[in-house]
Amino acid sequence: MNRKNLFSVENEVALHPERNRERPQAEDLPEAREEITDSESCYYSSTAFEPGVGDGDSTEYRELLRRERNRYSGTVVPFISIVAGVAGGFFAVPAVILNEIANIFSAVSFLSAGAFVLVVLGPFAEETLKQSGAIFQLEKMRGSIRYDWQFFLSGMLGGLVFSVLENLIYQYIYLRNFTPEKLAAAMAFRWTMCTALHMLCPLVSAMGLRRVWRDSLAKERPCRISDAFPWFAAATFIHGLYNATMLLLDPFGAK
Repeated sequence: MNRKNLFSVENEVALHPERNRERPQAEDLPEAREEITDSESCYYSSTAFEPGVGDGDSTEYRELLRRERNRYSGTVVPFISIVAGVAGGFFAVPAVILNEIANIFSAVSFLSAGAFVLVVLGPFAEETLKQSGAIFQLEKMRGSIRYDWQFFLSGMLGGLVFSVLENLIYQYIYLRNFTPEKLAAAMAFRWTMCTALHMLCPLVSAMGLRRVWRDSLAKERPCRISDAFPWFAAATFIHGLYNATMLLLDPFGAK
C-alpha cells in the first residue's frame, strides 16, 4: 500500500463504515534501527553528551580534540589553569558560611546534624568547589589542557585563594570578639595549618582529575568526572578528619 492510498479519503471509516482501513504491511514501514542495549555505549553515543561524536568513533573524537587544541596557543594554557584555580577558590567561599552555621549547632552535641555538616558535608563541598574551575576546564575547555601539572597548579591556587579569603572572613567577622592575644594566636594557626590543609587537599583531588584526563586520552573517549570520586573522597576524608579534631579540641574556635 503506497502513501497516497493509505491516506486517501476513500479509506475513511467515517465515510465508508463498511470498509476497514487496510493496515500497512511490514515492508511499507521504515526499517527499525537496531536498539543499543549496552548502557555505556548508549551514554557515550548520545549526540547531546558530545555533539559531533554521535557514533562513539574514536577517530571522530581525536579529530574533535585536535580542533579544540588548535583554539589555544601554548602560551595561554598556563594562564587558563591559573584563572580556573582562582575561580575555584572564590566559588568555594559560600562553604565557609555553611561550616560556621554547622559549628554553631555542633556546639550542642558532637553527634548532631551540625557536626555531620562540619565533618562530612562541608569538607566535601569545599573540596569540590575548589576544583570547580578545573572541572569546568576539563569538561568544556579540554583543548586547553596539555600537561599533568596544570591540574596541580589549578588545585593549589584554588586552595590558596580559598584559604586567604576564609582567613580574612574569620579574622574580621567570626573572630572579631576575640581578645587581641587570642586573635593573634588563632590567626597564626589559621595562616599556617589551615592554609597548608586547604592547599594539600586539592592536590589530592587533582590526582583524580589528572587520572580522568589521562584515561580519556588513552581510551579516546569523553572524560568521566565520576571516575575522580575516590580522590575527592580521600581529600574530603583528610579535611573532615582535621575538622573533627578541631571540633573536639576547639583550641581557638578554628576549623
